[in-house]
Amino acid sequence: MTLRNVVVTYRFLVTVWLWILVGVVIATGGNGSRPVLVGAAVFAGLWAGVTVWAGRANHRLGSIAFVICDGAIALGLSGIGLVAGTDDFVSGGWPASWLFTMAFAFDLRFTVMASFVLVVEHVFLHLAHGLGDIRMAGTFQFIVFAVIIGWAFDALRERERLRLALQDELDRQREAAARYEERASLARHLHDEVLQTFHAIEVSADKPQQVAYFVRRQTRELRRTIEEFRSPHTRSFRAILLRSRDEVEELYRGVKINEVIRSDGEVGHSLDVVLGAAREAMMNAAQHAGVDQVDLYSVIEDGVVVVNVRDRGRGFDPDGETGRRVERSMSERVGPVGGSVTIRSSAGRGTEVSIVAPVG
Repeated sequence: MTLRNVVVTYRFLVTVWLWILVGVVIATGGNGSRPVLVGAAVFAGLWAGVTVWAGRANHRLGSIAFVICDGAIALGLSGIGLVAGTDDFVSGGWPASWLFTMAFAFDLRFTVMASFVLVVEHVFLHLAHGLGDIRMAGTFQFIVFAVIIGWAFDALRERERLRLALQDELDRQREAAARYEERASLARHLHDEVLQTFHAIEVSADKPQQVAYFVRRQTRELRRTIEEFRSPHTRSFRAILLRSRDEVEELYRGVKINEVIRSDGEVGHSLDVVLGAAREAMMNAAQHAGVDQVDLYSVIEDGVVVVNVRDRGRGFDPDGETGRRVERSMSERVGPVGGSVTIRSSAGRGTEVSIVAPVG
C-alpha cells in the first residue's frame, strides 16, 4: 500500500468515526446543537472526498495549500463540540489524521511541530470543556503519535528511494548486458558468415560463377542482419520474410527472388501464418514456374498485410486440379486467421499469388 493510500484510508476511517460520534450524541438526546453537529459531519464527509481526489496524485496531496487547508479543518473540527455546546469532543480521530497529511507532505520535524499545535488547542479545549487534568494529560499523545507517524513515513520513503535506486541500477545492468549481447551476436555473425565467405571466395577465385554466388549470398545475409538490427520489433516481419526468401533461393540456386517490402511489423499469430503461406508461394514459383526471376511484394497498411508472389513462367489453369490443390493448401493456412488467397494464372503467362490477412 502506498503512503497516499495510507493517508486516504485513515482519513476515511476517522470520518466514519466522527459520523458515529455525532450519531450517538443525537440518538441519545445529548446536549449540543444538532444543526451544528450535522453540518460538521457533512463538511467532514465532503473534505474526505476532497482528500480522496487529492490522493490520486502526489503533487496535490502533498501541496502546501492542501496541508494548510487540511490543518485548518482539523483544528476546526476539534472545536466543533465546544461550538455545538456538547460536554465532550465529537471530532473522533480527525485531528490525528492531519498528522498523516503532514508526514506525507513533509517529514518528521514538521509532523512533530503540527502535533504541538494540536496539543495547545486541545489543552485549551479540555479547560473549556472542564474535563480535568487527567484527560488533559492524554492530549500529549499527539506528540507520540506524530513521532511514530513521521518516523514511519520517513523510513518508508527512504526504503522506496533505495528500492528505486536498486531498480535503476538493475535496469542499467540489463541494458548493458543487452548491448553486449548484441555486439557479441554481431561479432559471431561476422566471424561465422562474412569471414568464412571471404575465405570461400579466395579459394574459388578461379571460378567466377561460384564467386558470384558467394557474393550474392553474403549480400543477402548482410541485408537481413541489417534489417534485424534496424527493426524495433522483436520478431520483425520484414526480416523473417527476407530469411524465407533467402532459404528458397538457397534451395533453388538458379532462381533470384526480387523483393519489395514496403513496411514492417511485430510478428504475431496472423503474420506468422502469412509468412508460412508466402514461403509456400515462393517455393512453388521457384520449383514449378521454370523461370530464373520471381517477384515478391509485401505491404502492411491499415491493419492488413498483403503479400504478392509473381512469376512469368509456364503458369497453369487455376480452375484445374493443380490450381485447386494449391489454392486449397494455402487457404487452409490463412483462412483460420481471417485471411484469403487469390491465384491468377494462365498457361505460358505466369502466376500471381495474392495473400491478404488482418494483422494480429
